[in-house]
Amino acid sequence: MIMKQFTIFVSLFIACASAWAQTSLPDTSNPAYQAMLNVTDSALVFPESMSDSIDTLNFYNWTERFFVHYDSTCVSDADVPPVPDSVYILRLRALPTKIDMPFNQPVRQCLDLFVHKRRELVERMAGVGYNHYFPIFEDALQRYGMPSELKYLACIESSLRINAYSRARAAGLWQFIPSSAMLQGLEINSFIDERYDVYKSTDAACRFLLQLYNIFGDWNLAIAAYNCGPGNIRKAMIRSGGKRTFWEIYNFLPRETRSYVPLFIAATYIMNYHCEHNMCTRLSEIPPLCDTLMLNTMVNFEQISQVLNMPKNQIESLNPQYVYDIVPGSPEKAYALTLPQDMALSFIELQDSIFAYKADSLLPHNGDLKEIPTRGKRNSYIKSGSYGRGVADSNGIYRVRKGDTLGGIAYRNHTTVAKLKKLNGLKSDRLSIGQRLRVR
Repeated sequence: MIMKQFTIFVSLFIACASAWAQTSLPDTSNPAYQAMLNVTDSALVFPESMSDSIDTLNFYNWTERFFVHYDSTCVSDADVPPVPDSVYILRLRALPTKIDMPFNQPVRQCLDLFVHKRRELVERMAGVGYNHYFPIFEDALQRYGMPSELKYLACIESSLRINAYSRARAAGLWQFIPSSAMLQGLEINSFIDERYDVYKSTDAACRFLLQLYNIFGDWNLAIAAYNCGPGNIRKAMIRSGGKRTFWEIYNFLPRETRSYVPLFIAATYIMNYHCEHNMCTRLSEIPPLCDTLMLNTMVNFEQISQVLNMPKNQIESLNPQYVYDIVPGSPEKAYALTLPQDMALSFIELQDSIFAYKADSLLPHNGDLKEIPTRGKRNSYIKSGSYGRGVADSNGIYRVRKGDTLGGIAYRNHTTVAKLKKLNGLKSDRLSIGQRLRVR
């Protein structure tokens, strides 16, 4: 009896899958469909988040390093047999997505990247994503009535690293540059950079993507415009002779943008089918229950850490938007502090002691930060090397690179152009590549 029921179930499953595939078949006579099939690209340029130089352990914050780990019961086998195109096509077609998930040569290249070359990164993204970030993204996307698969776009933007920082000064999970962030209402000043705020940056990314969709009426174009800006999409349309789909204007787009939609399709695939490729999702024990407190009083993370006896690094990782480890609350404006639920209750009970603890030495007076122990520290979110563009070494010396400006270097090192000029005896704002500047 059980075997008979199982046979019936399998038959129904196959029939439903077949019906789904038939109803999902595209119109192969459509010129836009033919353009998509014929796209080839022998030299895809992948974004920084996909770079093979990224140390996937060191570029996650303290909470993720502490609470995300290997599953010792799962065996990750990188020696997987080649996957035929036909299998990729059927699996992509079976995904319940609103956004079209076609298959062609650039998509195949991006799939190969995830399946063979970035397996460790995929395993970590799946663990951190499904257990922590994706529910936050889905909640925001649902509020705006947007396709839930857009949550995978953050995999391309930042590899789901809250501390991601690019050479173009883009920061956070959704990689906003300062100007775009402020246009979307994110606050960036001496104390706070909301590009690192998971909830606010996600809301801003959803609003921006929706704006782009309303401009172009196509999610693939909206995704591409998120990467290169709507102006470049319009230029590509004009250069293509008035074509209106991503694949039709593909060859007229900036090179990195050409890989952007194929990478999004590949990320959507691999986040759903990583198990089929013998990958082991990392186990995530990031505390799911956190509370957000609105503070009208300034407080240093060190005060919280000492009084509540909790690791300061944990406070930093839950509140990455605060530049100097200080929540700049005031009677005029309240700011959010996120803590594990039990610590949030303790904070409420002990808040008077927390605010009073070494307040004279740990809090700035009249806006002066020079005596604060955390001066010049951005919670380790601006890294050295390619991800630390504009940041001085441990001796306070910075070597000028192509594209640097005095204003940018001053901003990244928490100083002013006037101070940089005075320290280095500069008479003008002109810089030379390789020039050494003292920033403190």
